[in-house]
Amino acid sequence: MPDDVRDSLFSQWILENPWPFSIVTLLIAATIGWIAIQRDDRRPLLVAGILAGLALLALGVGLVVETPAEAAASATRRFVEDAESGRVDLLVARLDPEATLHPGRIENPGFPVEDLRSMLDALGGVHRIERNSITLLDAVTTGGGAAVVELACLTRTSSSLGYVPSRWIFEWERRDGDWVIRSITAASIAGRVPGGRDVLRVGS
Repeated sequence: MPDDVRDSLFSQWILENPWPFSIVTLLIAATIGWIAIQRDDRRPLLVAGILAGLALLALGVGLVVETPAEAAASATRRFVEDAESGRVDLLVARLDPEATLHPGRIENPGFPVEDLRSMLDALGGVHRIERNSITLLDAVTTGGGAAVVELACLTRTSSSLGYVPSRWIFEWERRDGDWVIRSITAASIAGRVPGGRDVLRVGS
């Protein structure tokens, strides 16, 4: 994930993953309540009640609200499922008309959408996926309707000699209710950083 892309603490610990905050806060509330009962002092019970209510509120908000990062992560999972099944038409349909393919880093100059289509077409042919597992999926909201997703996979294709690790960066943007890909970055394939248009050749 790019160093300059980070979610706010509120998004990280309330909207996207409310469980740690809620559990810890509930434990603190329960401890305060237990101490109050042991000391026969009801004043701390108000504090315990407020903390418990805050924990439940945070949990409810986190479970109900879907952030752009969560939506983009789900879109990435569907993208991987379609890639595993060789549904190239669905993969290409998710591309923005001006989407770009970047070797190594997002900041590197990108190749045009035609190169992305060629890469995805190969997943239906010479580089058809036989087995795949996601080893990392991390998403960060970058704007009201945009997110960056880091994806790592361990993949065996019809052209590889075994399982090949790879890491990718997806830039997603919401358009008219749908999520489209603005760019795909091939960060590393088979432990090497791609340097040209045919990024999949590295892992062949």
